[in-house]
Amino acid sequence: MSQDVNRSATNGAGGGLKSTLRVAVPIVALMLVIFGVTLFSQYTQKPQEKEDDAGSGPASVSNTPPLVFFTRTRMWDPPNITWPGYANLPLLAPSYDPSKENKFEFSPQDRVFAGFFEPNKEKVRGAAFWFENRNAKPVTMQLKGINCSACSGGRLAAIPPDVTRAYLQRTALAALPIGTFNAFGVGLVDPAADFSKLEWTKYKFSEHPDATYKVPAAPATPDKWTPQWGILELQFAVGENPKIPLQANFATVVDGTQQVGAHEFSIYFAPAEAFAVSRSAIEVGEVNQLTGDREYQFLVYSATRGPGSEFDDLTPPLCDIQAPTGIAPGKFVEVTKIERLPDSDLQSVAAEVARGGKFSRVQSAYRVTVAVRPKIGDSQLDIGLMERTIHVTAGGAKPQSIRVTATVRGAVWLATGNTEVTVPTFNSRAGTVHTETLVTETAGMELVLIEDQCTPRFIKYALTKKEDRGGRGYYELKLDVPPGRQTGAIRDDIKNTDAVVVIEVKGPKPQRMRVPIKGRGQN
Repeated sequence: MSQDVNRSATNGAGGGLKSTLRVAVPIVALMLVIFGVTLFSQYTQKPQEKEDDAGSGPASVSNTPPLVFFTRTRMWDPPNITWPGYANLPLLAPSYDPSKENKFEFSPQDRVFAGFFEPNKEKVRGAAFWFENRNAKPVTMQLKGINCSACSGGRLAAIPPDVTRAYLQRTALAALPIGTFNAFGVGLVDPAADFSKLEWTKYKFSEHPDATYKVPAAPATPDKWTPQWGILELQFAVGENPKIPLQANFATVVDGTQQVGAHEFSIYFAPAEAFAVSRSAIEVGEVNQLTGDREYQFLVYSATRGPGSEFDDLTPPLCDIQAPTGIAPGKFVEVTKIERLPDSDLQSVAAEVARGGKFSRVQSAYRVTVAVRPKIGDSQLDIGLMERTIHVTAGGAKPQSIRVTATVRGAVWLATGNTEVTVPTFNSRAGTVHTETLVTETAGMELVLIEDQCTPRFIKYALTKKEDRGGRGYYELKLDVPPGRQTGAIRDDIKNTDAVVVIEVKGPKPQRMRVPIKGRGQN
């Protein structure tokens, strides 16, 4: 393409605007190439390359390693486009990584590295590391070791200098309609599409533990636009619990010399589910019939799924609300709204997720609104601990859950102020008897046991009215655990549920009180 561009610039056959464009386009393209090469080399971290130990081989005769890699670490490093002045410059914007002190220290290659992958051991992925041979002789590169079988192989290709020139100019021209940085930078750091015809040397490391690659010498008369560049692509598969980072070590030598080097490459990534939720719990606190409705929100987001993703888009989530066994969930806790967030909001979503302690890529997201209602018409939440679980599913992926809890206050409570009965540890063979005092809001209130809902059933429950005093009513709740019936934590093993005692406040608008029972029998 560069020949066509140069021919257009020299022929000048069209005249007028057409002729002007023929001259202007290659000039601007050349400027973009110059800027792009500078961007790629300067806005890239250059870690100190290792040298071989004195006892492990011939000493290097140069402080310069045989191959100069732009980076030796690959990780997802997103731009902070909310930084003033960088809204349209994602390749130049400072890093969004909260752990980085110098936000302007980053690699453009990390900007396009996905970083998050859904586990699939059959899918081979790659991380590219660009390098340059500045020597007048070829360089040999040999694998010395890997730290994990997930790093399955690697391939290396030297880019012919004339191909580099044509590619840089083509990328620069393609960038003209939409801006200098986006297309140029992405094209430069992602070689898969444009370099598919390169001659690659490929190895499976399990079959070739000493895989060896050859890199041609630098051009005899190099210029700024025809460097001897190459690409080392390390290939890996993502399992459920991978070892991170993946690491591979290589040795290099300039052929026919004692100039040697050692290079360690690291790949940081994360296995990701198809979606995640921004919180695992909603803690409502204390509520009563006068509290009124409350609203809470959480995010359903995906680091891998979105428009154009290889994993497809994230479908709207489905939310199923469940209560503990024996309780009808009702609509006291209800999902009232599910809203797809626009792409323009995704960075703010990532920031919200980060504030919750997760640094994640966000390809798509939904905001879910949950209402908590202590009272609906004449129906009220049971007094005591209210618990619901929101099970979230999307796209057939593994469900995620959010636990919603509240302490419901009403006309009756435990004298201790606790929301559960705690039975001291007891001898299983002897059994135990434990009592608690219940207090009612006003004297004369009637309480009754709902025995068929008290569990486990082998415990004997009794509720006895005591004398009113101080304008309040008092009851004694007795739990009798028979000898030899309970070893370990008190629970209903038959129903596979926690232990609970259920009491009802009688009256025109009855309200129940559910009190969890905690305790342990041991031999």
